[in-house]
Amino acid sequence: MTAPTIPVIDLSARREAVVAELAAAAGSWGFFQVTGHGLAPVLVADVQAAARAFFASDPALKQAASRTLDNPFGYYDRELTKNLRDRKEIFDFAPLGQTPWPPAMPELRPVLQVFADACHALALDLLQRLCEGLAQPPASLVAHFAPTHGSFLRLNHYPTGDLPLDAEAPPAGPFGISHHTDAGALTVLLQDQVQGLQVQYRGAWLDVDPLPGALTINVGDMLQVWSNDRYLAPLHRVRASSGQARLSIAWFLNPGRDSIIAPLPGLVSESSPAHYRPLPWQEFRNLRALGDYGDYGEEVQISDYRR
Repeated sequence: MTAPTIPVIDLSARREAVVAELAAAAGSWGFFQVTGHGLAPVLVADVQAAARAFFASDPALKQAASRTLDNPFGYYDRELTKNLRDRKEIFDFAPLGQTPWPPAMPELRPVLQVFADACHALALDLLQRLCEGLAQPPASLVAHFAPTHGSFLRLNHYPTGDLPLDAEAPPAGPFGISHHTDAGALTVLLQDQVQGLQVQYRGAWLDVDPLPGALTINVGDMLQVWSNDRYLAPLHRVRASSGQARLSIAWFLNPGRDSIIAPLPGLVSESSPAHYRPLPWQEFRNLRALGDYGDYGEEVQISDYRR
């Protein structure tokens, strides 16, 4: 029996057809890949080269741009998922946040900024089409991302084996990243050609094979709440790398810090009541970030806000 495959959607096709395909994929998989997205191949190549150069640099240079408990942006090599240390290292850049930069790599910031801007525009376009797929006005959620938002770009590097960390680092878990859902609205992911990403679909873990020229998109927790469970934030994970290191770059579309997240009014009725009580985004994000940074208890989930 052939395993089901992740939907692939050409965004340059007729809008009505694309909207229907996006809604179907978000409602069944929560994961899909897109072509015709408009990101130039040269931009993709530039950001991948910049990420590889950063992760290949001297450990002291990377550590000079480390995140802290108070500032979630910058370099980190001991992030936790499900209270287990991931087998990866990351660099997070927030266009509207305070990102520490490695002083010896002045070329890193402008490349990441251009790529982040392109991903943000694409993510907002997808969000509006997904609102249309719910028979809601396209701009229903735009106010949550303007004039400010909490989105950020993450560079992920999954080395072969484990990173050489000090004795105080918690032991590594078995995965590059353990199973989780993404906290925000949408994630736009650029994969290299090394397999590793998996999504849970109908109880089985399936590989999300890299498709040349495509971007991988997944629904986040906040969009599941806004859609009143019409769209699903899927569990996904990354296998530990063996034999070949893996690189990915993710744009996390997150609301502004003062956003209160609740099911869209047009999706709530007497026969279909709200599944969630209002959720303060900043509270949710802060609790999730604490669980990522260190072992500060279980990660908060949207199920904690379910009515």
